[in-house]
Amino acid sequence: MKKIKSPWPLVAIHWQDAFDGENGWTDVERYAPEQTTVLTVGFLWPDCLKGYITLVSSYMPDEVPELKTTSGPVHIPLGMVLRVWLIDNPTVELPEP
Repeated sequence: MKKIKSPWPLVAIHWQDAFDGENGWTDVERYAPEQTTVLTVGFLWPDCLKGYITLVSSYMPDEVPELKTTSGPVHIPLGMVLRVWLIDNPTVELPEP
């Protein structure tokens, strides 16, 4: 078996979500917006988009060390990030060719 360590760390990000108000006309005296936060987990794609932290849900370990494909990119504006946790750099085992 061939051991392959993830080139991208698995992280969890707690961030403040963007949101909009009510649809249609809004009564300014009764409107009470509520902030929402989100916890997103994924592989950290370094230097993908300036001003954002980008996470992906999947990659193909047989492409390591030169990843060519990923899935599910999420771009979180840096100014909305509240906290980042490093979870792991997982290692997978693949059969030798």
